[in-house]
Amino acid sequence: MDQYYFGFQTQRAVYFQRCAARMLSTENSTAAAGVAGVATGPTTPYFFEFLDERKRKIIEIIMDYVLMFSISVLGVITNTLVIIVYAKQGFRESVAISMTTIALWDLVKCAAGILNTSSGILSLFDPVVAFSWTNITTVVFDYLISFSTYVTSVLAAYVAVERCLCVTFPLKVKWLLTPRVTFIACLTISVVVFGGFAIMFGIYDIVWTWSASFNATVAIYRKNDFYKSNEGPLFAYYNLSGTTWPIASFVVIVIATIIIVAKLREGSKFRAGSSNNDGSSAKNSSDQQKPQAQNYVKRDRQVVKMLLVIIIIYIIALAPRIIVYICKYLFYDFYFLRRGHHMFQFVVYICLTLDVLNGAVNFFVFYKMSSSFRATFQTMATFCKSSTTTSTSK
Repeated sequence: MDQYYFGFQTQRAVYFQRCAARMLSTENSTAAAGVAGVATGPTTPYFFEFLDERKRKIIEIIMDYVLMFSISVLGVITNTLVIIVYAKQGFRESVAISMTTIALWDLVKCAAGILNTSSGILSLFDPVVAFSWTNITTVVFDYLISFSTYVTSVLAAYVAVERCLCVTFPLKVKWLLTPRVTFIACLTISVVVFGGFAIMFGIYDIVWTWSASFNATVAIYRKNDFYKSNEGPLFAYYNLSGTTWPIASFVVIVIATIIIVAKLREGSKFRAGSSNNDGSSAKNSSDQQKPQAQNYVKRDRQVVKMLLVIIIIYIIALAPRIIVYICKYLFYDFYFLRRGHHMFQFVVYICLTLDVLNGAVNFFVFYKMSSSFRATFQTMATFCKSSTTTSTSK
């Protein structure tokens, strides 16, 4: 997440206020900003029109209150299942520890997504509560979604490097990459990456104030003294960190995956060649080894497929965010409350949706690609079904 989340939530909060009171048309933009706690900038006619207002509101409802909320609910369920399955298997392998850590952060991300988008539902019953909740979630859950994404991307890069070393130097690093080492590495990455962004939680204050438009007391967020005295270097550091971590993780994942694929193909060819050479000396021995060689090749291909699925998922999730950062630096008007406001807002919806989607799909990848994960889950599902049947019959 970067500063565009702040602008996005401000626009959504003002929209709730307009729908509830129908009074903003008679108020100037500065008064409206006073309730939201920020400046509104130029008026809509100044913006480059990307779709009309009605279509933009339809997109907002579909992507924010339907898609993102639904995916977040799914993500909470799937990540909980991933954690339970790996806990059932035990943490004897380093991969189980790293995947469980990623699932924990994805669970946090999806839970924050539910809380973040619940203002849409609240607005149907109480626009005042929805407005206050939007402002509160802006300074808590928006950042939490983004920071969790940064952590999981770096953890994914660590997993890619770990697998790359295991494939490239299997005998030399096996003794080093123990579950204990992996746990320490995952914990360190989580603390360093999340801790590096945690300062952003302390730049706004939540205050309760009277709103003439709502005729009620509402919660708003304001820039605090720390924000005002450190705005320049603070956001320079924030934007640099928010760009560096995703790009570095993306590059590491791609390079490690290319090396892994190359090594696995090389190993498959070697094993297939060895099997053919052995078969020329003894036919019976060859007949026994051919199925083994085929199993090796099949297993390698399955690993390659799983790695390709994972890399594609992270490419889809990280690429738009990286492109947004680059475009933001290259094109001044591509930002909130500038000429590219509406187009930028549409891109933000896509980034937010991809963030939670990336955190919700791991269960399906593991279930499809990992036979041990699938077997454990099916065993647990069968046990739960039989237990339910027994309790019902009683």
